[in-house]
Amino acid sequence: MYDKLSVEEHLVFYARIKGVPESDIEREVDYVVNKCALSNERTKLAGNLSGGNRRKLCLGMAVIGGSKVIYLDEPTSGMDPVSRRYIWDILI
Repeated sequence: MYDKLSVEEHLVFYARIKGVPESDIEREVDYVVNKCALSNERTKLAGNLSGGNRRKLCLGMAVIGGSKVIYLDEPTSGMDPVSRRYIWDILI
């Protein structure tokens, strides 16, 4: 994660790496931002995010582009119960 990139810039970057067509990137980023509850943090720099929102961003980077398999190592460790439940709902 790059501290000087915003949430949206991270997701666009990863979408391009994963081969999402340019015409679909904006729609895909919107979907992931909403799904990961990062709407209020969309323009914030990653370095300014809370620990829970950094984890949500990492999850968003993992799932953008329709990833079929992702490996996670305790993705909700240290999160508050509401955020933890939200992340598990995304993964299921």
